[in-house]
Amino acid sequence: MTQLSRHGRVAREYWETYRPQALAELGDERQQEAYFLELDLRVTERIGGLTTELLQRLPMERRAAARPATRSQAQEIVYAEEIWLEKEPGTEHREM
Repeated sequence: MTQLSRHGRVAREYWETYRPQALAELGDERQQEAYFLELDLRVTERIGGLTTELLQRLPMERRAAARPATRSQAQEIVYAEEIWLEKEPGTEHREM
């Protein structure tokens, strides 16, 4: 099976820590891996697209210097929407 990038690994670890019931509901190990692979690809694409969109709002001469910060901003936004989902009751005290 294809290896997950950092985004997929972070998502899987988050779900194992804070969403174990939702993780179990995804199905067996193979189904879980397929879910996180799809999530990984979607997050990667969304971060890239949002980074480009945010950079295009800046004047041309500022884009190169702003790229790292803009990519971090895009990642924060996408992670909040796709990965950092609501924690299940009883897991709030856990740490990743």
